Amino acid sequence: MRFAGPVPGKVRDAVKQNGGRPMRLSCRFLVAACSAAALAIFPAASAAPSSTNFTVSLAEYAFTSTVGCFTGNGRSNAGDYALVDTCIEHDPLGSQPTYITGGWFAMTTRSPSGAIDYVTGSYVYHGGMVTTINPGPNCTNQQYGINGDLEDVATSNTSGGTGTFAGTLTHYRTRVFGRCVTYWARVRASVTFAY
Repeated sequence: MRFAGPVPGKVRDAVKQNGGRPMRLSCRFLVAACSAAALAIFPAASAAPSSTNFTVSLAEYAFTSTVGCFTGNGRSNAGDYALVDTCIEHDPLGSQPTYITGGWFAMTTRSPSGAIDYVTGSYVYHGGMVTTINPGPNCTNQQYGINGDLEDVATSNTSGGTGTFAGTLTHYRTRVFGRCVTYWARVRASVTFAY
């Protein structure tokens, strides 16, 4: 099981080496504390999440040219609420093709009845791609399609499952002193699991 708290070593090292912007330490602790509090307040789950389909809205908190880390929340088609943390490793954006090369997905879920569970998994090496939807000419917003397969999907009482992550990454950009700057990034995605 992967913990959705502090940034893993490979991601942390990539951020340091490539000049990326990691999420402030206090924000990481806030995400971890909220997840821990949710687990402590609600009873333990006795089964996998009641849904296999989730819609998630995520904000980027750390990135380099080959890694993007996102956190946020989501809802399932069965009414489950989810806290999500994921890092997607990929070839440099703009390369042709841009394959997903690894990474992880972690989600804490709460069912409508209050049962708590989790879902974790790893992105399959070359099991998906990042495609350019809109390159953002003249410093307009950029959009990328992210489609990746997940393996080793596990819950509190299942393992060896699979999944898919399909969504759109938007880089919000503006000019500052004549230079094009990305000031925020978000992903809207659907995630489907076979537990």
